Amino acid sequence: MAGPGTLSRTGLAFLFVVSAGLAYGAPPPPAAKIKVIADQDSAGPQGTNFLSLLMLLNAPQVDLLGITTVSGDQWMEPATVFALYAVELAGRPDVPVVKGAEQPLVNTRREQELREQLYGSHPTWHGSFNPDAPPPDKTWPPPGGFPKTKPRPGRAADFIIDTIRANPGEVVLYCAGPLTNIALAVRMDPGIVPLTKALYVMGASNKGGFELNWWWDPEAAAIVMREPWKEIVVTPAETGFQPYTSPALMQRIVKAGGRFARHVQEVYLDTQPPPGMSHWSAMWDEVLAAAIVDPSVIKKSETLYLDVDITHGPKYGHTVVWRPPAGVPSFFEAYSGPEPPDPEKWQGHLAPPAHLHPATVHMEVDIPRFEQVFVDLMSRP
Repeated sequence: MAGPGTLSRTGLAFLFVVSAGLAYGAPPPPAAKIKVIADQDSAGPQGTNFLSLLMLLNAPQVDLLGITTVSGDQWMEPATVFALYAVELAGRPDVPVVKGAEQPLVNTRREQELREQLYGSHPTWHGSFNPDAPPPDKTWPPPGGFPKTKPRPGRAADFIIDTIRANPGEVVLYCAGPLTNIALAVRMDPGIVPLTKALYVMGASNKGGFELNWWWDPEAAAIVMREPWKEIVVTPAETGFQPYTSPALMQRIVKAGGRFARHVQEVYLDTQPPPGMSHWSAMWDEVLAAAIVDPSVIKKSETLYLDVDITHGPKYGHTVVWRPPAGVPSFFEAYSGPEPPDPEKWQGHLAPPAHLHPATVHMEVDIPRFEQVFVDLMSRP
């Protein structure tokens, strides 16, 4: 035992380690995990909805607090089945799955059909409003049968509110389907908006046109995008079209091995899709999920102000885009009168609409970087 005023060898060693750490720089503490709620129309077993859930469930950087389901590409009930299948496939039954809204706030299939009679048929994807879509309560088993895990009791809007309030300033809302659940939550408790770390949205068109998630529930999108979130990040439809799934990409996952290799082999490479269908699709939701984990997958972004047409006319549900102008426009002299433009009088016309908020909108994906992040997340053990 060391006597008074002396140091033991252990104490000297401790001081040496501490001083060495101070001199040379101790390794930084591990980064805190990103707390995420995934609000998703989780169609499966292939496709953008399901793959993005697997990425978030398997990402070591993410603390997935829960999955809330909503109708969109599929109705909420089958989407819930596939969300439960995803947590089992990922070995993550600890992640709660909570049922959300089955129908849009205002829009209906009947109204959509009547609009098409008036203005012409909408030729692209209708999601759960497809003419041959199954009824809302029909479910079917994923590969291997129905999941044994059950959804948590309650509804998505309540879960979103309670989880944000339990983690103030920490939760990222990852919204990759129609925004119905989020709109209900902010109408029930607007106080969650300043308590949310960031809103990540897969939706909208950066050109001001059709995109399914916002078209399917326009009022919900308008409610959500008009709230003053601390940060809004959007992957629009056009950007999600840049990377595409392919046999070569899926073979990289299988070759790397890991938790999902067998699933990818079976559902993408070993089976043929039904006639008129395809396994391969744009990677809309995967881009957004990857950007949460590694923002460097995005090569170019713009600050835009996004809204939704809710007039119930021919452009109902289409994105409205306001881009910050460069300044006072220049005019052809013969049309403008003898005086130069008055910058003061133009100021009100150069400001964004008062009810909208700036969003960081993904415009260009670094595809090699994105594909590497995607393969890495899908290949972890």
